[in-house]
Amino acid sequence: MGFGKIGFFIESLLFARRAVRRAQNENSTPPQSSPLTRGGGKTIVYTREELPFFFLPNQSAFYEAHQLRKSFFFRRLILRAKGIVSISQGLKDALVGTGLPEGKILVAHDGYDEKQFAERISKAEARSRLGLPQDKKVAMYIGGLETWKGAQILCEAAKFLIKDNILTVIIGGTDAELEKLQSKYPHVRFLGAKPYRDLPFNQCAADVLVVPNSMETKLGSAFTSPIKLFAHMASGTALVVANTPSITEVVEPTQILKFIPDNPKSLTQAIKKALSSEWLAVWVSKEATEVKKRAQEFTWDKRAKNVLAYITHLCGKEPL
Repeated sequence: MGFGKIGFFIESLLFARRAVRRAQNENSTPPQSSPLTRGGGKTIVYTREELPFFFLPNQSAFYEAHQLRKSFFFRRLILRAKGIVSISQGLKDALVGTGLPEGKILVAHDGYDEKQFAERISKAEARSRLGLPQDKKVAMYIGGLETWKGAQILCEAAKFLIKDNILTVIIGGTDAELEKLQSKYPHVRFLGAKPYRDLPFNQCAADVLVVPNSMETKLGSAFTSPIKLFAHMASGTALVVANTPSITEVVEPTQILKFIPDNPKSLTQAIKKALSSEWLAVWVSKEATEVKKRAQEFTWDKRAKNVLAYITHLCGKEPL
């Protein structure tokens, strides 16, 4: 459907209506056994879209929040949810600030597949796959190039890092984004987007992994739950992260190196420290193990169990 934003809204509204009808049809047929219905009961609707609540009965479905909607219309729709799952504490706090009851919101951060990231390859093999030099220290960012994710701050830091023979590598971004950045930042090795299934191997090529979220927007500083963060924590590779609430609510402050958000010089200093023999000795002897242990609290399996227990509680069923 055309007509720009209006057409997209109408198309989304029609899709939401079809989805609701399907759920209602399932509820009109004999139920299948599931952890929630236990052999009987209605199908439970769980969605991260707001529009289905326009058609659903009040307090009959669950909503997963990934951002704060400023529109009064969307906020009214969310109020119709029986329960809300927020991907970060910062987002929950913002939702409560709009008038939603705190006890109605569960914080369930994003996560990672523990089995998928159990397999590792050597640094030499990972670099060979990516065409990276074996004789340089590598500071790596993996992810999108949206401004709030902060990759441009690492690009700025690359001007200083190259003086210490540290290569800055970025995996991610669209062709259009890369075309603009490659000429502006010649000291950065841009490898383009890679499949998520390659992430466990690609991050093995790094000496330090960087999560440089920006403080310029609430999305980057407080609302997001970076999936790459959990994968990086599980890797055992040294971490440098922006000192933002969305990151520090996940990783213990003493376990990682932080830098001042949106500050290339602060990021440069943190990366250089992460590559120093003094810090690496501490990292290898203690912190890598602690961070990997912390990462195990954020697997998709554990997240699913927490969300199911929350839904079961609000539906008045016995705990799972």
